[in-house]
Amino acid sequence: MNIRALKGRKQITAAFRRGKRFASQSLIMHVRDRSHAGEHDAPQGGQIDLFVICAVRKKQVPLAISRNRIKRIIRESVRSFCALHPQIPFMTIAFVWQSPMQSPKEATTVDIKPQVHDALHQAMQYFSKH
Repeated sequence: MNIRALKGRKQITAAFRRGKRFASQSLIMHVRDRSHAGEHDAPQGGQIDLFVICAVRKKQVPLAISRNRIKRIIRESVRSFCALHPQIPFMTIAFVWQSPMQSPKEATTVDIKPQVHDALHQAMQYFSKH
């Protein structure tokens, strides 16, 4: 399974609007499972690849260096989760960071990675039941 960036306005909008919502402390995650892979707003390769997008609001995190760091940590956390769980039923994952940060030093892997893993575990449990 490849982890790729979600591109295209139609696919990004569908990921945020039609995805099942999960939350952790500072993070909201919208997930669409692979059953939606054949739809018109699904990305090409949705049957085998995982598409990820991260959004960090400028109002919450004013410095670009901090926003980019948060996005990098989130993407790396998804990669580490996928390494532990090879069978993931998700097609797209859209993250929205909700917690304000003033300095780049506040964006640490130790703080962000457990929140990403917690939200992904919630989604795995939900989709294993349905």
